[in-house]
Amino acid sequence: QEGKTANPNVQWIDERGTWWFYMGMIAFSRYALFVLGVSSDIAWCLVISSHSLITYWLIHYKQGSLLTWDDDGGKYDGMTYWEQIDNGTENTGNRKFLRIVPIILFMASYRQTSGALLFVNMACTMLVLMPKRPTGRKPAPRSGSYGGLFQMAGGNCKTRHRRNPSDMSVGSVGSECSENELNDASDGDTPPEKKLS
Repeated sequence: QEGKTANPNVQWIDERGTWWFYMGMIAFSRYALFVLGVSSDIAWCLVISSHSLITYWLIHYKQGSLLTWDDDGGKYDGMTYWEQIDNGTENTGNRKFLRIVPIILFMASYRQTSGALLFVNMACTMLVLMPKRPTGRKPAPRSGSYGGLFQMAGGNCKTRHRRNPSDMSVGSVGSECSENELNDASDGDTPPEKKLS
């Protein structure tokens, strides 16, 4: 099927029932505010603003891997989730769904909010709609690892992940280049160490 990916970062959106779960969580949060006695206009404003801020951070701001522990070799480090969903293919079902949800939320709240809250809802809706507009092009390939950047620039370095004992992070990236590759990258007057830093 077009646009489907084996990318573990965004594979969850292709799972059966994800859309229903997503809409159910929004409906549950709105119902919880109703049960707590929050007025309708403030409740809608809270739902829309929290939805917008969370989805903006998760889908359009955060880059690389967040929801997976799999080692992807830095392949997705420079890409947002929006760029990773369906391999960046525009107008797929998942992308249309993620575009229409904020519009439906705004339309549902329109009659029940007024004044400043209406403008807050509109601003929050635009916050998540503007980055979703189609660009008509696929995102440029990017890499978050230094070795990947060197390879994209034409080098033949191998990227490797190693565990640094002094750094307890999941992994650190290093690149292995032969002396000839470094000399080829150098213009002769600058040492290779200076070129890579």
